[in-house]
Amino acid sequence: LMHDNCVYGLTKMQASPTSPQGLKSNTSPRGALLAPLNPLLTSLSVSNVSFVAQAPDWIPDILYAIIREGYHHKGFSFIRILQRCPNFLPNLFDPLLQDPEKMLVLRHAQGIELEPSLSRIYRNQSEHDPADINRARELASDPDLTPVGILYRNDQVPCYEDLRKREQSFTPNMIEQVLNREFDKFMVQRRQNDEVSPQVNGHSVPDFAARVEITH
Repeated sequence: LMHDNCVYGLTKMQASPTSPQGLKSNTSPRGALLAPLNPLLTSLSVSNVSFVAQAPDWIPDILYAIIREGYHHKGFSFIRILQRCPNFLPNLFDPLLQDPEKMLVLRHAQGIELEPSLSRIYRNQSEHDPADINRARELASDPDLTPVGILYRNDQVPCYEDLRKREQSFTPNMIEQVLNREFDKFMVQRRQNDEVSPQVNGHSVPDFAARVEITH
């Protein structure tokens, strides 16, 4: 979850990678020079990403629905939350708040569906298949509309844990065998017809063979 208010507010107004170009802050008193980073496009370029979405903090139903879908998705999920900063950038998202038409709500059976009351407010909607990553990138890069919903979702992308298990070269049984072989190299045994136990630092060492068991 990326809570993006486009500024480092906790450190008292410092420019962040998503700050608007020209924003004056304690670290950019003459205005931010670079264009802001696009978190959606960046995450859509990650090799194993399989869930990318965006939600505003002022529409709780959409925010909850997207977080719920991302939580239950198996794999790398990225959700950007457009989060207002009342102290340092209180008017940043006013254009979206004042004109809901500037937001494009993405609808799909594998995405989110709006309640009738919200549909009457946020009428700018589009049927978008989140399996289409090329269309997701187009939506993420649109300078005129702010996409809200699930841009990309692919349940077939293997997650890191699955890949790691597939390449795992040591099973618990193999680890147990390796440890026992190493312990056997240093097994202490009494010599035949030797009535005196071996001595280590002046102390008698009893006969034993070191073994190990691993609980599975």
